[in-house]
Amino acid sequence: MHIVWITHRKFDDFCATTPLALSHGLMQEGFDLTIINPDQNGQHDGFPWDHISVQQSHKRGLQGLSFSKNVKKILPSIAPNFEAAIVDWQVGYKVISILANLAVPVYLMDRSPPADQGLLASLQWKVWKKSWKTVYEGVAKHGFVVSPKHADFVKRQLGIESNDLAVVPAGTVVNSIGENLVKTDTEPWKFVYHGRLDRHRGILEFMDTVKEMNKQGVDCQLTLIGDGNVTSAVERMCKLFPSLFRFKEQMNHDEILKELSNHHIGVLPMPNRRVWALASPLKRGEYLASGLLVVGIDHSGHRFVDGKKPWMHLFEGPKAVDSIVKFVNSIDSNDLAILSSEAKTYAAEYLGWEHSIRTLAGVLQGDNYE
Repeated sequence: MHIVWITHRKFDDFCATTPLALSHGLMQEGFDLTIINPDQNGQHDGFPWDHISVQQSHKRGLQGLSFSKNVKKILPSIAPNFEAAIVDWQVGYKVISILANLAVPVYLMDRSPPADQGLLASLQWKVWKKSWKTVYEGVAKHGFVVSPKHADFVKRQLGIESNDLAVVPAGTVVNSIGENLVKTDTEPWKFVYHGRLDRHRGILEFMDTVKEMNKQGVDCQLTLIGDGNVTSAVERMCKLFPSLFRFKEQMNHDEILKELSNHHIGVLPMPNRRVWALASPLKRGEYLASGLLVVGIDHSGHRFVDGKKPWMHLFEGPKAVDSIVKFVNSIDSNDLAILSSEAKTYAAEYLGWEHSIRTLAGVLQGDNYE
């Protein structure tokens, strides 16, 4: 079965773990795959799939629109090559409609509702709703979401039936770099966050938490990896408090795994906003697959449906400092090694990409994927 995935995501982006993992998985399931995205010609030469490069604007806010416009130009000539198409919601409903009119079955991929704020967010929500409306109207055959909460949200907002949705959560691969975590009594607790460094993700607030923890006698430091609209503020804090904070620019996936293995605790600072509460956070799985403990804000996007875990501590925002201090003070070196091993084991057993790939492939093949 020859399918095409039309995605706005660049595969050299350090946040592109999901499309990379799902694409490799589809190839392993026997699909012939073509990726259409904004990467330049030649950037996918090392991958097993075919690639078509489509340009987009460099201006934030115009990228999705320009990409979609350029995709539409090539669809009539390439559509006969494909038996099905996966389309990111950001690419837009017009691309979905054109493919459907060309007799190509379309499947909508939604890895996250709009995460921006302000005017840009309002424009994105319009595109999101129109893209999902194609599933409601039967133009697109099916929609993929990242969590049961995400599925419930789509059903409430747009009246889409459960049998038109499939949950494809973020997965992970167990990090083979390094052994189980160790920490000497003289070593600080090493926290780490990687991802977008944007204002609405709670980054600066957690930096304040780290400062307060040190004031309360917990020797700890935080590494932040990525890029975003608070990067300058992060860099200023690093200069003001060089013993507490380290900043590293965005890395590729292998570099991130190596960096994670040098820390003790991964951070999920994203607040209880709709976009994060609906998520199936990729970085949560990556932390655990590296044997890290995890701390974060307590909401549905960060919790596991099968209950609390000893290697994961979620806290209410206003109580963050006291709560995390109590958590780390309860762990000695032996506990850390045990919890690290348990975190890795859980990731291997329950958070692997194979579960998501099986669901995705089953829907595309028309199988019973439940």
